[in-house]
Amino acid sequence: MKAIRVALFALAFASSIHSSAVCAEESIDDRTLILLVGPAIEKNKVDGSKAYGTSLAVEFTAIEHQLEIEVGTQYLSTSNPKELGAQIIFKKPFELASDIELGVGLGPAIWRKTSSPSNNLQSGVAFVADFMFWTTKKVGWYLSPSYTYGTSSGAERVIGLSVGLLFSM
Repeated sequence: MKAIRVALFALAFASSIHSSAVCAEESIDDRTLILLVGPAIEKNKVDGSKAYGTSLAVEFTAIEHQLEIEVGTQYLSTSNPKELGAQIIFKKPFELASDIELGVGLGPAIWRKTSSPSNNLQSGVAFVADFMFWTTKKVGWYLSPSYTYGTSSGAERVIGLSVGLLFSM
């Protein structure tokens, strides 16, 4: 896992050196469908447990400059239970620069601990702030902190972070 994080950060740093020259003429309008792939980490604020895994999402523009919808899933692992989750996030996009975008939003989330005796489906609300850094016209990287508020019987409170690569389709 550590090797993956180091490789992603090295790739992002190396490709961001020339990002301002490549992306100077580009705007968010050119990116209507985006694939997000990367590692994820979560910390449960109730019991202090941590989980590590992968995150995969697709984001598309629903209303130009007003609404982006992100549909994603993640598979996380701890020392004992595995967790499979999904979420739909409705975000408001903000263009901070020609190659930097911030998306702030919330949406429903569901998850299930697959290798646990209490593997009931749980639900909640996820709050997300996506920072996207475009290094070329079609490739970039993202940093996505999140907070999930569980509404089912487990009532989990989870802080998460996902970092990875972006691919514009």
